[in-house]
Amino acid sequence: MLGELAVGRLAARVPDAPARRPRRWTLPAALTGCAAALALAALQIGDGSLASLLDTRPGVLSVVEVAAFALAGAAVLVRRRTLALVPPAAVLIAEALRAHPQAEQAVAGPMLTFVHLTAAALWAGTLVQVLRTMAAWRGERTAARALLLAYARLAAWLFAAVAATGLIATLLLVPLDDLATTTYGQVLLGKTALVLTVASLALAARRRLRRSDRSAQRPARAETGVLAVVLALSATLTVLPVPADADRPLPFAPPADGPTIPVGTRAGEIGISARASAGQFVVDLTTPRTGDSTGQSYALTATLADPRGTTRPRKLRGCGTGCFYAPVSWRDGTSRLTLTASAGPWQGGRAGLTVTWPPRPDADLLREAVAAMKATPRFTLHELVTSNTVRDLGNQKELPLTGADFLASEPYGSGTASVTTRLPDETGHRRLALAYPAEHTQLELTLDDDGRILHETIAAPYHLVTRTFVYPEPDEDTSHDH
Repeated sequence: MLGELAVGRLAARVPDAPARRPRRWTLPAALTGCAAALALAALQIGDGSLASLLDTRPGVLSVVEVAAFALAGAAVLVRRRTLALVPPAAVLIAEALRAHPQAEQAVAGPMLTFVHLTAAALWAGTLVQVLRTMAAWRGERTAARALLLAYARLAAWLFAAVAATGLIATLLLVPLDDLATTTYGQVLLGKTALVLTVASLALAARRRLRRSDRSAQRPARAETGVLAVVLALSATLTVLPVPADADRPLPFAPPADGPTIPVGTRAGEIGISARASAGQFVVDLTTPRTGDSTGQSYALTATLADPRGTTRPRKLRGCGTGCFYAPVSWRDGTSRLTLTASAGPWQGGRAGLTVTWPPRPDADLLREAVAAMKATPRFTLHELVTSNTVRDLGNQKELPLTGADFLASEPYGSGTASVTTRLPDETGHRRLALAYPAEHTQLELTLDDDGRILHETIAAPYHLVTRTFVYPEPDEDTSHDH
């Protein structure tokens, strides 16, 4: 899209330029970008909801990219082609805020990446459009040569910008000792070699142009093919871990890859909201709200006992305020996590979580439970609520309720939840884990044979709620009806 605009300006400066132009690719490019951004947003959602997407920084950035490409396509449809090239700037900014350098330098990092991406996009896009325009000008050798020469002058500046910003980013992200010994460094070396190859092809094309050699397009076409491989390697680098600092805090939690298993509890006055997904475990800690909590300091240690009984401490990395991340290769079966949390003046402590892998999404079981509860005329709810698990689980309350009244106040009353996962049966009863990531709330339900809830545990940011449901015997229901 940027290349089409650049070539339009270059062609306008060519003396006696033909009026013929290749078919515009702005709309197909905008639609392709929008589709790719939508796929990226879908990866961020996993099996969650739109609210969970907007609750994370990478999710918000992916939504910005979807909107930007959609606006660009709409601008083309209403014939405002110049305006259509404004939204891609939002895409470049979003990518700059997502890329590795911003974690090293909060301000300079995104600026560095923005310049690098803009120059790379113009370099590759302009070359493609120049070759297409020259094909449309077939037979107009003087004009085609002038256009390619104008591009060569622009490409020299773009190459300088790409090389300079790429070198600075490399020095920020990769220690020299790790260049040849890490996957990130090896891919980066491969990309660098290809960029040098592209530069040599560009120089060869420029020499032929100066000699009025008609074969100058051949190295230019080869340059396009190698640039495509460079872009593919650049995409690979964005998802590889940077070797510079395995211990450096992440700017945000990595998005889940596939279904998640939600688990939650409370350690003293600290709420624990966690989610296990393929290759990782993310924990969010919360404390009672008392004014501005942005300066609240959190600490967390974790020990994982896998299904084979092997127990190891897990190294955690920060991923934002109260957020901790650990890579985990989950084994099939039940693993147990022991967490020790602390947060400034609030009372912390130790808590245990259980993760049974692999995930088993089961939205049908939740709908069955909601339908069974709606059909329940009456029951007694025994409830314990605490904000500090070190003291106790709270004072018990007994509430007579109908199933419909109970569901009216529950987040899953409509029969849906952001995350729904089947847990292993316990004493013959089916169990279900629910989660609302945007609210840092997890629930665990135990169901009887009829689908009614027997036990419910709610781990919310500020409370732990434990509930037991007692239903009247069938003869009691009959006598009550009479």
